[in-house]
Amino acid sequence: MSDVKILRLTTGEDVIAKIVTETPDNITVSKAFVIIPRQSAPGQPVQLLMSLYMPYTENDTFIIKSANVVTQVDPKSEILASYQQNTSSILTPTNSLITETKLPKLEK
Repeated sequence: MSDVKILRLTTGEDVIAKIVTETPDNITVSKAFVIIPRQSAPGQPVQLLMSLYMPYTENDTFIIKSANVVTQVDPKSEILASYQQNTSSILTPTNSLITETKLPKLEK
């Protein structure tokens, strides 16, 4: 699979990040985002938002103590795609074709 994982921290936060290195004591991650579930109204579907893990720092890499990680899992493909879109400097196209359906008529 990918080296992008979701970490559930002891604080209850779900952090999605690229795992850089992992030791028995620490996990070094980069491009970390907190996954925030949001429901706009009762009965509405839950949306997942991604917010920078520590937006008030210049650092892109963080060391998290392994003791503060409850579990580590692979993200669903949709979440991984959204993460990659948010962290990539390359714009990726959607799966649909771009077509012109209403071309203007040229007068003679």
